[in-house]
Amino acid sequence: MISFKENNNKFNFRVGAIVLSRDKRKVLLHTIKGYDFYLLPGGRVEMNEDSGSAIKRELNEELGLENLQPSLRLYLENFFKFNGENYHEFSINYLVYIDDKNSFIEKWDDFLGVEGEKYIFKWVNIDEIDNYKMKPAIMKKIIKNYAGPCEHIILCEE
Repeated sequence: MISFKENNNKFNFRVGAIVLSRDKRKVLLHTIKGYDFYLLPGGRVEMNEDSGSAIKRELNEELGLENLQPSLRLYLENFFKFNGENYHEFSINYLVYIDDKNSFIEKWDDFLGVEGEKYIFKWVNIDEIDNYKMKPAIMKKIIKNYAGPCEHIILCEE
């Protein structure tokens, strides 16, 4: 995975997915056990792996999804502090529509992923997304406008 630390600074190269239900009314979020906020499903890119392949791999490893056709939605350069460290995270985010072959994922509202109890997934109504704490918070706006154009955002959160 492309992630490294220098002193009190950490760099991550991450991919994320706005995974929409077949009726396009719900988005899939996840949290990590012990966290008080939600994120988009995804993970870190491996060395010599392109971001499109990385999001397909991550969604397969975490959720068992296959044959996805992700489309680029957001380049995010995010600078933030977390657990006492300064983060510089480059995140490429894709839009993913659930198709009939992968519809098994819609049977549960809240569930654990393939990798065990660490990741907790939740389907959230898009019109209720403002009721959830997300990091970064700007993702709520992106999710509500999921069909918008590809954007490049530089974000500095305190």
